Amino acid sequence: MSLIGKILNPKKQSVVMLIQTMPAQWKMQDRITANDLGSGKFLLNFMNEDDLQWVLRQGPFHYNFCMFVLVRWEPVVHDNYPWIIPFWVEITGIPLHLWTIKNLRNIGGRLGHIDTVELLAGRMLIDVDTRKLITFTRKIASPGGEEVSIQIHYDKLFKHCSSCGMLTHEVAYCPMKFPVGKDRVERTGVFERVQLPIVTTSRQALLRDQKPYDRYETFSRSDRYGKGSRRSISPQRK
Repeated sequence: MSLIGKILNPKKQSVVMLIQTMPAQWKMQDRITANDLGSGKFLLNFMNEDDLQWVLRQGPFHYNFCMFVLVRWEPVVHDNYPWIIPFWVEITGIPLHLWTIKNLRNIGGRLGHIDTVELLAGRMLIDVDTRKLITFTRKIASPGGEEVSIQIHYDKLFKHCSSCGMLTHEVAYCPMKFPVGKDRVERTGVFERVQLPIVTTSRQALLRDQKPYDRYETFSRSDRYGKGSRRSISPQRK
């Protein structure tokens, strides 16, 4: 039983150092064996399922303050595999009368595959594709045409490019950054508008009518890399 990982910022991260450091940080250096697979990828081999699941629950993961991918190994043939990091994503700035699971899903679906929605907290567990830009704000439009900016916070997100939003480099190495004095091209999708459907039920009424165990929702999901299917389970909040 194994986890496969990949560093995202090779200028700041070393696979050799990571596979020596992380098992010791988890206090499992005597129970984990590691293999450097080349191309920034590595394999962590576990002696039992409990240890493997404990490590997965510690994510999202970072080494040297930069993110790295770590998921259960699957027989996927792709040069970029693995590329998914599950983030708890919190949304703020949504008007109260538009605060519904449906609208959260409309917004979250633009960020990645949604595993779980927690309506009360206004947050979602989303599989974020690290090959794409990370979005931190969006414009949403109400049915009446009014626009409002919402903010998107990624729990346990460490260093990333403040210019383009990629996790693969810092701003000093951003290929999209223009020399001083030239205009910078606005990132596609950062301020993309999300049209929300008409909702007549207020947030307070919605929450009042729900049972405690109905205040979050899990969704059926396909395998992260396009194979099979399984049911996600809402993790316990700490």
